[in-house]
Amino acid sequence: MITTTQNRNSSFVAIADKLPKKRKYVYEIIEALGVTSPQEICDKYSFKFNEIAPRFTELKNSAHIKIVGYRENKRSKHPNAIYRITTADEMIDIKNKRYQELVDKKDKLVSDLILNLSPITKEIVVKEVKKIDTQIKNL
Repeated sequence: MITTTQNRNSSFVAIADKLPKKRKYVYEIIEALGVTSPQEICDKYSFKFNEIAPRFTELKNSAHIKIVGYRENKRSKHPNAIYRITTADEMIDIKNKRYQELVDKKDKLVSDLILNLSPITKEIVVKEVKKIDTQIKNL
């Protein structure tokens, strides 16, 4: 248990300066609660859902948190994903997997560019490739 806590704390120190202010704040709340959902944070701290949920998505996409299960929402009775902070090893694995997925997706789009596409379709594909490049850069 001590090793897990030390790993988590050292991981946070390493990334703390790189996170935007709101994302860092949400990260710290998740860290304090252990396992939680965006809705639970909203209920506990009186935040608006649309202030918190996007931060969870950003943290998940950057491999700082991961889904560990589901818990029933007390109001809607629907399952909500619950998240926890990733360890340094998990973060590396998640980023490597995400990187490969993005590279594969980009390769498929680039191969489509050699087809006889309409100018509008070609423009859409080029925009999507740029978007993927940004996602890869943000990993």
